[in-house]
Amino acid sequence: MRILIDGNTLENGGTGIGHYTYNLILELAKVMGEGDELSVGMRRKLLDKTGEPGIEGVSVLPVAERSFRKYLPFSPRWMQGFDLYHQPNYVPHAFSGKTVITIHDMSHRIFPQYHPRRRVMILRAFESRLRQADRIITDSEHARQEIMELLRVPKERIEVIYLGAGSHYRPMNISEKQLKDLQSRYNLPEQFLLYVGTIEPRKNLERLIEAYYLYRQEEPASELKLVLAGGKGWLYESIFSRVQELHLQQEVIFTGYVDSDDLPCLYNMAMAFVYPSLYEGFGLPPLEAMSCGTPVISSNAASIPEVVGEAGILIDPYQINDLAEAIFRVAESASLRNELSQLGLKQAQRFSWRRCAVETLRVYRDCVSM
Repeated sequence: MRILIDGNTLENGGTGIGHYTYNLILELAKVMGEGDELSVGMRRKLLDKTGEPGIEGVSVLPVAERSFRKYLPFSPRWMQGFDLYHQPNYVPHAFSGKTVITIHDMSHRIFPQYHPRRRVMILRAFESRLRQADRIITDSEHARQEIMELLRVPKERIEVIYLGAGSHYRPMNISEKQLKDLQSRYNLPEQFLLYVGTIEPRKNLERLIEAYYLYRQEEPASELKLVLAGGKGWLYESIFSRVQELHLQQEVIFTGYVDSDDLPCLYNMAMAFVYPSLYEGFGLPPLEAMSCGTPVISSNAASIPEVVGEAGILIDPYQINDLAEAIFRVAESASLRNELSQLGLKQAQRFSWRRCAVETLRVYRDCVSM
């Protein structure tokens, strides 16, 4: 079986869909059979910028085309000769063979106000091509239900395949030297709650900041600070403004983008991980936190309960008082933190990139044999 995967999201390999694409390709290369060949198509301009992914057993196909070409109604010549094409980022090229796509979530339909208008327009305009895929992979049962409802795709054509956390997300002992280095580079305090993800409205960070403010009102002597780790996203300005309005500039720390090699250390350093997102197709950060043994406070919205299960404190993301109460409970109880840590480590074992790749390869085989 000759497999072609669109690798253009690898430009952002440390986050989001790029992170999914890289880990999927990495593990597929390890589990494919002798008769399987895996190629990754990438635009030459992107290759000049990022270089090849450098995964053994994977060939890179340089493509001389612009990004808009995938929206044209015909299959380009460079895609000829492959049995199956997988687009891990929603809208696929037109393709004469079997097509698998990954739709990570339907947030462009549920929360269009949290996306750039152009992205929403493109995804809406090409929903018919999404429906035409031979198989759709999605990250959660919640996302599958939304795809069935909003795109009117039958359940049997949609496969739920959970994501994983890398093996470097684990409990670890951090040396004093490494601790000081991380604190210096990211301006980290001794005690902190941690959020990891893009700084954008969909992540519900204004309510998190307000809940933290309520906690500070109850515990003014607390040295526990709030660290928001991630790059600026769509409409981030109001989040920074809320910190200023509540006079929390000394208590809320924005680290900016954190290198993926440093993230496991930040999870391990945090007293607890807080993730009140309004909507997720999966929710990798809570899984990464649990893999590190970090207690998790998370939203009960969308797919997140599928990931966290009963291993964290789940709250209504619209109820600021409930979030503040959860923060208070975790901050004040070492025994609760220890219990959540152990539950999280056990829950995290249910997910892995290897399992994701094995199940994806099964979808490929089923699709080609149709």
